[in-house]
Amino acid sequence: MATRPIEKQIDVDAPRERVWEVLTGDATYRQWTAEFAEGSYADTDWQEGGDVRFLGPDGTGLVGRVVASHRPELLDVEYTGVVGGGSDDTESEQARLWAGTHETYRLAEAAGGTHLAISAPMEDAYYDDMAAAWDRALARVKELAESR
Repeated sequence: MATRPIEKQIDVDAPRERVWEVLTGDATYRQWTAEFAEGSYADTDWQEGGDVRFLGPDGTGLVGRVVASHRPELLDVEYTGVVGGGSDDTESEQARLWAGTHETYRLAEAAGGTHLAISAPMEDAYYDDMAAAWDRALARVKELAESR
């Protein structure tokens, strides 16, 4: 099993601060990540050096740490393993697959709005489905950010 990055970008007609709030705010995070799995959420304060758990409704997901949190420009999370059975796993083959990979959000000022670029690791077996889910998720981020 291997991972490769999904790289996507979208232009949003809203300031970077607003896009950042949509990406990291609990209520809006749950809305745009529903495109991956209904009920998804993040357990984190998004502070540099802090832990993060990206979880589905069943409590499984990925665990990592916030490597960089430069509001409203850059958010970089390094995965350290997986979450399953109520605990973090950094030792199994599945955990090692994710360890050291990064999910990154870059927000740049662009013609009256924000250019959002993401890079996220994905297992080859799920790459196409998840790349399509990222398209839907970014469209939802755009919709949420532009609606206020």
